[in-house]
Amino acid sequence: MEFRQWLLKNGGIALAVILFLAILLLLLGRDISSRTAMIGKQRQDLLLRSQAINSLALLRSEGEKSENIFKAVKDFLPTSDQLISFPNTLENLAKNNQLGFGFAFNAEVPASESEPGVNTFTLTSSGAYNNFLNFLKAVEKGKYYAGFDFIELNKKDKDFQILMKGKVFSQ
Repeated sequence: MEFRQWLLKNGGIALAVILFLAILLLLLGRDISSRTAMIGKQRQDLLLRSQAINSLALLRSEGEKSENIFKAVKDFLPTSDQLISFPNTLENLAKNNQLGFGFAFNAEVPASESEPGVNTFTLTSSGAYNNFLNFLKAVEKGKYYAGFDFIELNKKDKDFQILMKGKVFSQ
């Protein structure tokens, strides 16, 4: 009997120790798994933040480049005050191409932070068709950025009566 008691006592203790170690290993395994998952999530967050920082740096450098481009474009356009000489420039081009000339500004839309100013105008002229084409080429090569929305040509004898509506852009 003594041996049996000793065996049960030692077996029970061994079983309790094994059970305790198994529970301890199970808890440690869960803790390690949860910490591994947390490290993986933090690593993913770190990667996303790193990408965001790289994107921000790229955007800043692109922003500086775009500011330079915007400044160049803005310098390309005359100020609205400089448009005072626009009719005189067109009149000189018309005279150089032997065309009659009439001009009137119609409306002005001031420039905004993201859009240029727009001044609409009406131009009347008369003369030979080839002279008119030369006039349009000269306007295209001029220092003003102008566009025509409407051009009407009416033949009158050998010449043409010309009505044009357009816009010129400014800062």
